[in-house]
Formats: sequence, C-alpha cells, structure tokens
Amino acid sequence: MKALRAVKSGKNDFLRNVLTLMTGTTLAQAIPIAAMPLLTRLYTPEDFGVLALYMSLAGMISVIITARYEVAVMLPERDEDAASLMALSVCIAGAISLVLLLIVYFFNEGIQTLLNSKAIGSWLYLLPITVFVTGVWQALNYWNNRAKKFKRLAVSRVMQGGGMTVGQFALSSLSAGGLVLGYLVGQASGLWVFLTRTWREDRRVLSQVTPASMFENAGRYSKFPKYSTVGALLDNTAVQMPILMLSKFYDTHVVGVFSLTFRALNLPMSLIAASFSQVLFQRFVALQRESPERLAPFVVKLFFGLLALMTPIVGFVWLFGPELFGLVFGETWRQAGDYAKVLIFAVAIRFAVSPLSTVLAMDHNIKIGTLWQMIYFITVTSTLYVFRDAGMEKFLLAFTLHEIALYSLYLGFIIFGAKRHRFG
Repeated sequence: MKALRAVKSGKNDFLRNVLTLMTGTTLAQAIPIAAMPLLTRLYTPEDFGVLALYMSLAGMISVIITARYEVAVMLPERDEDAASLMALSVCIAGAISLVLLLIVYFFNEGIQTLLNSKAIGSWLYLLPITVFVTGVWQALNYWNNRAKKFKRLAVSRVMQGGGMTVGQFALSSLSAGGLVLGYLVGQASGLWVFLTRTWREDRRVLSQVTPASMFENAGRYSKFPKYSTVGALLDNTAVQMPILMLSKFYDTHVVGVFSLTFRALNLPMSLIAASFSQVLFQRFVALQRESPERLAPFVVKLFFGLLALMTPIVGFVWLFGPELFGLVFGETWRQAGDYAKVLIFAVAIRFAVSPLSTVLAMDHNIKIGTLWQMIYFITVTSTLYVFRDAGMEKFLLAFTLHEIALYSLYLGFIIFGAKRHRFG
C-alpha cells in the first residue's frame, strides 16, 4: 500500500508540476500573442524580418554561450556541485560575450554583407548583451528546475512575455529597433525574477561555490562541452536555417512574413512543449535511477498523447489559415496564412517529439543526441539550399516534408536512448 501511495503521489506531483509550468507558459504567451495583431499594425513585415534575423543569431549563439554546462546542473547528487556548475556556466557566458563584442565591433560590416541585411547593422551591438542575459537565465533556469521551483520558473516566463510586449509597444517609434530592444527587455525581465529570488532563497548553497569546485565539476562533466556543445550548435543553426536561407536568397519582406507565420504557429506550441520538457527531464532522470524499464514505454505514450493534442489544431489551420491570419493580423499578412497551411504539419511533429528529447541529454546518451543533430544539420541545410530558387511554395513544402521525416527519425533515436540501460 505504501508503494502504491508513493506511485500515486509521484504521478500527482508530476501533473501538478506540468500544470504549474503550463499555466505560467500560457500566461507568458497569452500576452505577446494577444499583442501580435496590434504589433503587426505598428511594424512592417520588413521590421519583423530584422527581428527574425536578430533572434536567429541570438538563438544560435545562446545555445553554446555556457558551453552546455547548464544542462549538467540537473545531474549531480549534491546541491553544492550543481551550484558550482551553475556558477561556471555564468562565468563562461561572460567570457564568450566579451569575445563576441569584439567580433561585432571589428567585423560589423562584414556580418551585414554575409547576412545580406544592412538594416541589422546597428542592432548587432546589442547581441553580446542579449546572449549573456540569455546564458545566465538558462543556467538559473536549470538550477530552479533541479530545486523543483516550478512556480518561480512560471513567473519568470510570464515576466519574459510581458516585458517583451511592453518594450515593443513602448519603442515602436524605432521601427525594427523597437522589436529588437523589446526582445532584450523581455529576456532581462525573466532573468530579474531568477536573480532576486534565487539569491534570496538559495544563498547558503551558492555562497559555498569556489573556483576549485568549479574546476573540479568542469572536468567531471566535460562531456557536455566536448560533445553536447557541437551538437547543440549544429541543431540550433539548423533550426534557424530557414531564416538564414531566406535572408540570403529572398528579401526582408519574405523573411518577415515567414517568421511571423512560424512564430504565431510555433511559439504557443513550443513553449508549452518546453514546460513538459523541463518537468520531463527531472522525471526521466528519476525513472532511470529507480525504474529504468518504464522509461521507453513512458516516452512512447507521451508521444502519442502530444500528437493527439495537435490533431484538431492542424485541421483548423489547414482549412482556415489565410482567412484566420488576414482577420487577426490584417490583410497585409494574409499571405502568412498560406504559409501556415503547410508549416502547421512541421509544427505538429516538433511539438510531439521535442519534449521527449531530454532523454538524449542524459550522460550516457549525449553522443546519440549529437549524431542526430549532425544528421539534421546536414539534411536541412542541403534540402533548403537545393530548393532555394524553386519558389516559396516548393521551398515550404520541402522544409515541411524534411521536418516530418527527420523528427520521426529523432523519435526513433529517443526511444533507443530510453532503452539503452537494458544493455549497459
């Protein structure tokens, strides 16, 4: 009976944690999503194109800004070791941001030429600040996840969404710069929640961090910078590849329409999935330690559940995409609805698979995750380059079919990783 009660208690805790994060995520996204119909009337597609390119650059750099040590924060048994990894992540983020500042200062014009965008030049100087803030937020995010501070995680996400929206409205006179600065305001707002509450409540553990403990844990978890960093960079660059390709071979208007379409479809889904992912990581680690034979069936069950959630949304967007986007965002954005009819299938498969990928973030599965990331990077880059001149309709179709095929492969890798304990 005690064992049964423990199982039920574990399930209740899991569902409660997911609900807490989903509530925070829903609120966080309700604000910018509600604001998008107004923002699309204040900013042009070209402005959104600049924001998309800026966020792509920030996203690619942010994924390696801490050398992936922030992911390892979840793994140590001792809180003191986890705190050392968090502090190490922050230090690495600071060092890389300083190097990035020098690169932007000396090679600004070259970067503009490479990206085929003069409009982004002035805003590149904000990039080191943005990625540093994001890196610190990521480190504290994993620390709070480890400590099961899910309410704090939810509040931070709400502050991100609210801060970004307020900033983008307040700075609309700056055109594209208002969108970029608003994005930075949102990231900083979310970080502020973590900084104030984490230091106040966890000061005892954090104060025990020393340079020696940071170096010790850097060596102990060196697999993350050795293997996970390259894979994560390839993975994130691949995710941003549509924006980079469109920026290189199309005009900023097309980039803006594509980015808003994918953002409108993907943001609510991806951030809800991120809420699952954070709670699942902790759940996966616990299952591997306590009941490893249950991990793979749990992964499969979750996949079909997440896919079922997306089915009615896919049908609705497929039937009413152009009308929906024209009504919500204005007739200027009706073309985005045509894009959405195709892209919704890519969003659906990502939503169903991505939360499960934390199985491959476990120590013994890092190489498997890196292998998939390399495959994905090569195939998406090749696919989009081949179809770069085929027109937007074929470009979008090729991208979507690629996503369905590669994320299906990803699911296979994840299930294999979940079963690996049986052979080790």
